[in-house]
Amino acid sequence: MSSVTFNFLINCSDAEIAGFERLNIPPGEDIPLDLIDTWNIEWCWSIQTYLLLKARKNLRVTCSNKLMDGVINIVHSTQLYELGGDSAKFIVCTQADFPRRPWAHYHIVQNKAQLESACAYIPHWIQPYLVKRDAARSGVKTVAYVGQIWNGNLAGSVEEWQELFRPHGLEFITRENGAWNDMSGIDVAIGIRSFDTNPHNTKPPSKLINAWHARIPFIGGYDSAFSQVGVPGEDYLLAKSQEEVLAAVLKLKWDTKLYEQLVTNGLKKAVMYTNGHIGTIWEEVLTGPVYERFVQWQSRPTFEKARFKTLLGIGQLERRSKALVKKIVQTP
Repeated sequence: MSSVTFNFLINCSDAEIAGFERLNIPPGEDIPLDLIDTWNIEWCWSIQTYLLLKARKNLRVTCSNKLMDGVINIVHSTQLYELGGDSAKFIVCTQADFPRRPWAHYHIVQNKAQLESACAYIPHWIQPYLVKRDAARSGVKTVAYVGQIWNGNLAGSVEEWQELFRPHGLEFITRENGAWNDMSGIDVAIGIRSFDTNPHNTKPPSKLINAWHARIPFIGGYDSAFSQVGVPGEDYLLAKSQEEVLAAVLKLKWDTKLYEQLVTNGLKKAVMYTNGHIGTIWEEVLTGPVYERFVQWQSRPTFEKARFKTLLGIGQLERRSKALVKKIVQTP
């Protein structure tokens, strides 16, 4: 087991790979700010995981821009889609909220509803350099959405949310790319992807967990990820419409006991979701079920080669079919 290497595939140049390999981050510290690129879909799953596991020094980890022989290769779903793969290489797909790649030998997911065979759930790392709510703040004055707004992850428009809260003397703001870590001026955080009870089974619970760490009450939609880690009414509040969100915010504004209860219960949950705990989960998954699947893969090369080629062929056929449909749709 000690001789196994876990290789994180990163889509970048040889020079950038060499730069990552030279980095030595002290255990418990965040990634250098100049490396944080929250627009990069590989950031959470590849670069950050490689660097944080490397700092823990419990596993042999490396990073590269190509699949390697004799190691456990860990690849983001979108990169694996472009790469395809190699029947002679063992591949773990970090699926995130992208499609499952059946030809991969194992999958890591961010929502328990995504679990299937040869698959494990691992929560995201905590938001780097998270700035908690300013302890000097009192009352409820500012409501915020922390995350991307261009991709439909926030139901309704920013203007609609601002209009909703303005008559009640409340400000609505967003914290987008580059400012996600600063929650110091927020009194209530929201995470409403749609005005319904859609469970959004590919999405992570990160917004809720980050709010717990920031000591801020959270109002979320009916995402399955939220209910997987939290308890509605105890450590966060549920809402499926702007009116329900407003009612919850006003309740928090006037009911200081409820406000403090949500913060206190959230802090109790937050200790279960630290980078230290998440690092341990990564190590247990990689050295447990992933390694067991790797050993199985090594023990039956003929079967595994046929399996891989068949499933990759199906995946490539689906890709070509989608491209053809898209071309037909776009043709005048």
